[in-house]
Amino acid sequence: MTIRLGLRTLVWCAGTLTALGLQGARAAEAEGGSASDSGALEEIVVTARYRTESLQNTPLSITALSGADMEARGVVNVADLTQSVPSTTLTSEGSTGGNTLVAYIRGLGQSNFSLAFQPGVPIYLDDVYQPTAFGSLLTLGDVERVEVLRGPQGTLFGKNSEGGAVAIHSVDPKGDGSGYLQAGVGNFGDRRFRGAADFSLIADTLLVRVAAGNERSDGYVARYDYLCANPNSGAKLLPTNHSNCKLGNEGGLDDTYARLAFKWIASDSVTARLSVSTTQNDDQAVPEVPLIINPAYPGAALAAYNTKVAIPLAGIPINASLINPNPYANYATFTNPLNGLTFSPRSPQTSWDVMGRLDWTINPYLAFTSITGYRNFNGTIPEFKNGPLPINMVRNVFSYENYSEEDRLSGTLFDKKFEWTAGVYFFHGRGQQTADVNLAISQIGPFFGINEVTYDPTKSQNESVYLHGVYHFTDALSLEAGARYSHDSFEYIYSGYDTAQVPVNPLKPPGAYVFGVPNIPVTSKDSRVDPKVALQYQWTADFMTYAQYSTGYKGGGTNPNPVTAAQATPFGIEQLKAYEVGMKSQFFDRHLTVNVDGYINNVTGLQLIGFANTTIGGTTTLNAGHALIKGAELEIQARPFGGLLFNLSAGYLNFAYHSLGAAERSAQNPGGLRLTDVAPYSPKFKGNAGVQYTLGLGTLGTLTPRADYTYTSRVYFDPANLLASSQGGYSVVNGHLLWAGEDGKWSAAFDVNNLGNKLYYLSMFNQLSSFGILTGQPAEPRSYLFSVKYSF
Repeated sequence: MTIRLGLRTLVWCAGTLTALGLQGARAAEAEGGSASDSGALEEIVVTARYRTESLQNTPLSITALSGADMEARGVVNVADLTQSVPSTTLTSEGSTGGNTLVAYIRGLGQSNFSLAFQPGVPIYLDDVYQPTAFGSLLTLGDVERVEVLRGPQGTLFGKNSEGGAVAIHSVDPKGDGSGYLQAGVGNFGDRRFRGAADFSLIADTLLVRVAAGNERSDGYVARYDYLCANPNSGAKLLPTNHSNCKLGNEGGLDDTYARLAFKWIASDSVTARLSVSTTQNDDQAVPEVPLIINPAYPGAALAAYNTKVAIPLAGIPINASLINPNPYANYATFTNPLNGLTFSPRSPQTSWDVMGRLDWTINPYLAFTSITGYRNFNGTIPEFKNGPLPINMVRNVFSYENYSEEDRLSGTLFDKKFEWTAGVYFFHGRGQQTADVNLAISQIGPFFGINEVTYDPTKSQNESVYLHGVYHFTDALSLEAGARYSHDSFEYIYSGYDTAQVPVNPLKPPGAYVFGVPNIPVTSKDSRVDPKVALQYQWTADFMTYAQYSTGYKGGGTNPNPVTAAQATPFGIEQLKAYEVGMKSQFFDRHLTVNVDGYINNVTGLQLIGFANTTIGGTTTLNAGHALIKGAELEIQARPFGGLLFNLSAGYLNFAYHSLGAAERSAQNPGGLRLTDVAPYSPKFKGNAGVQYTLGLGTLGTLTPRADYTYTSRVYFDPANLLASSQGGYSVVNGHLLWAGEDGKWSAAFDVNNLGNKLYYLSMFNQLSSFGILTGQPAEPRSYLFSVKYSF
């Protein structure tokens, strides 16, 4: 009944949008196109359906930003796209996940760094799939455009694109001698440099582009020595030799990227590309501060730890007194003074990407494309909660490499009435996750805590074939249909051993395993077909509507943190059926575009993380339940006259569980979910408005001020929707001022982010029921950057 009602709603929306669009289009035609094309909006070209086509003629929910758009809005990495894209959250996980991309679109995604999970919103870099959430928070260094596709993309993009996909397209070599140099400085010690050069080794045949950049900053969350700042606390075992009480910062960056790209135009019909890119990051730990430390929280082990360990050995309890009154400061030391264990307060990462592409136009009706990708990355995440006494210290070290190959044929038939694409795809990835685990909370003996190293190798493979076509019955009516067959295999091996540290773990004899039993292999295999069917009707040259049905899925995995062997269990795929209607329109000679869509996502086999207690204690991850997600999105862009540009986007999302199975909250599962809960990182409403105006200064060039306003309603970071672990509705304003010289060579910009200095949180980590502690990752306070750019 609910689905039928939803479908009726979509049909009603489609009829309403059609009527409104036709009325507006006819009004525009009646005006005879009085606006001048010279002041029209730029036509945006996308390749989401593996062919070059106008955004306004593509029956998909896409937000596309050019390099100039991103520069005007201050977008420097994937997370910065969040403010500009409706129904989308892209952020970092917090200190637990380091450089892990938390990505949710329309209530679907993934927020865990572990290689035991697969992302629900993948990143594609130059059409090459990035397989893990960790390492996907990419710097957008030398980018031509970014396309954020909302809704399942299972037919063309394949697995893990159930929420959507983010496609990043680098600048293609032109060989014209162009390039640029840009440098900037800002507060928090921000220093940035980037540049690119384009040239020919063989004129009109072998083209080369080189790009590189670096950003460094000092961090915006300060780490202080607790005893130095609180000399009368009675604490002991803590260092005191800091004149200003400051140990360092969190949130600072040291990111370097470089890219070398070749383009070989072998003939009029054959073009080959090869690119090699790398990122070398030596960032500080992700900023995090304690928000709640409550030893009396029901079920928490903190009170016992205080009585038996913290007070007798350190002289102080772990309680609210360890929360720094400055919201951008903490007492983290990354050292356990009771056993001397020390981690580096940095989160380094290195990645290498190699991409090869061959495009061959066989004849006017047939083309072949081959895309080969290779990626190798490694990185470290240091996790240190509260401070100065840690309840746990964990250092995760990752390494992963993957290879992919995609070959496709595309062409036209029946006098170009039928456009088709057929392809095959292969992916193979393997990696390992090593964790150095120190659970100080286990010292309630008092003991010296659990010290263990886990080593978990994993492998993943996917083979797919797909066929996609668009048949144009008339110039107005088109039918799109396609299907993809996918076969997935996944393997994960649990392993671990006690460290040789002295004193040894008193809870287990030397060589015994604390977390489960060693060398337990977990494997899973899945095969499925993902279809798509869509109807598109071009009512006028400037007004189009569409309706579509599609499916998608997120690959299976395994429980990442088993306490016993019985919890080392896999879970299957999460799958989605989606229904969508939409309208795309442009008026007044492309001076105004209005795009609207409405959707229903029917999700089954939900991968619910950290719930459903087993009979032997602990938690696990399982497939349980069913959810319906309904929503609508709006994107408007207008250039009313001259240099005035206005954009507006908004997304409304209604998430509702219809069943939860074993994950539902009960007396036996008090930490479970309720039917009234909603997905994390998925606000009910998010809207963005931006306006800029270009002023002519004669021979002095132009001056363009811009302001962007974003409102986000309450966001829950905990799947169980604990109010304390949520961010209430908030607004953020960013400003941008650009001066460009008359000759187009010199320009200067002044950017201010978070102009109102709003305190809000990007993520929170809830350990209240186990330890009585809640921590949060504050967003950067007001920041500014002044930069100068020379183009040639």
